[in-house]
Amino acid sequence: MDTMDTPRDFLANLPRTPAGRPPETAEATKEHNNRGALRHLQGDLEGARAEYAAALALDPDNATALNNLGFLLAQEGRLAEAKEHLEQALAIDPGRSMALANLGSVRVLQGDIEGGHAALERAVAADPANVQAWDNLARLHLAAGDPAGAERCWRRAVDAQPGESRFWIELGKVVAAAERLPEAVALLREATRLAPASAEAHAQLGTVLFLRQDLGSAREELERAIGLAPADIGARHQLAMVLVALGDHRAAAEALEAMLRLDPGHLQALQDLAVLALGEGRFDAALGWLNAALAVDGGNARTRYYRALALEQTGRADEAEAVLRELAAAAEGPYGEKAGQWLAAHPAH
Repeated sequence: MDTMDTPRDFLANLPRTPAGRPPETAEATKEHNNRGALRHLQGDLEGARAEYAAALALDPDNATALNNLGFLLAQEGRLAEAKEHLEQALAIDPGRSMALANLGSVRVLQGDIEGGHAALERAVAADPANVQAWDNLARLHLAAGDPAGAERCWRRAVDAQPGESRFWIELGKVVAAAERLPEAVALLREATRLAPASAEAHAQLGTVLFLRQDLGSAREELERAIGLAPADIGARHQLAMVLVALGDHRAAAEALEAMLRLDPGHLQALQDLAVLALGEGRFDAALGWLNAALAVDGGNARTRYYRALALEQTGRADEAEAVLRELAAAAEGPYGEKAGQWLAAHPAH
């Protein structure tokens, strides 16, 4: 939620001077609002608050100041106060799209999903070019399990602001989730064209290219993403999976080890390194990685299954069988099933 009336918006949205209020008061109010918005955008919340308060001291019915102060209060988690200010702004100017969008977001944060949805719908009806309202509405649809609704809203955001890469990224993600991969690739390529320095755009494109089994291009995009954002663990993990698919296990292991330097307790990296070691017959190394994974999450079924395989290969068959029987008896998802299959294939145990 980041919907605020900016200085440019004030020129269009500043309410008319009420009867009896001198023109210089309106000008001073506008100046306080402009300074407040600039300080707000710079992260100076206290300075912004003071400017909005000064505007309201001159004009208590100034919808712009009420909206921006309401947004600031919401940023601070003071939701009840934020809602009060936003409702005051809307009582003065019922069609103010920015205030409607902010009120919708505040209602969602308060748990009023239906009320939040209604306010956001009013926001985009009042101003179809309010891209932040479309974005918030899309996220609300997605959280409610309505990806088609989310796609519709992000398409409206793209139509209203085609130069904003983040909307192309979100649209690409939701289209990819619908398994329309060629279309998702085209959307994400546009995102990288608009924002070539966006690590997220390159990472998302690399992930979708991986799903399409365009492994060489996926590797290139993910390496670009990591070059732009070296601490992006998600991109590093996707790259490791691409490298495994390409058969470059050494490079995959290096990518996973780089993840662990960033996050020593990353469970998937530990597990995947163990699986690579098992595939190469390095059973003691696999057991080391799996013991480390067990220390992170002792109940994880995937860790326990592969650890049992490593134990069996290192001469600890009885211990391995006990773990596999526990997994099979608990029927813990796919690894419980795998454990049962392994026991059925090794009746001597």
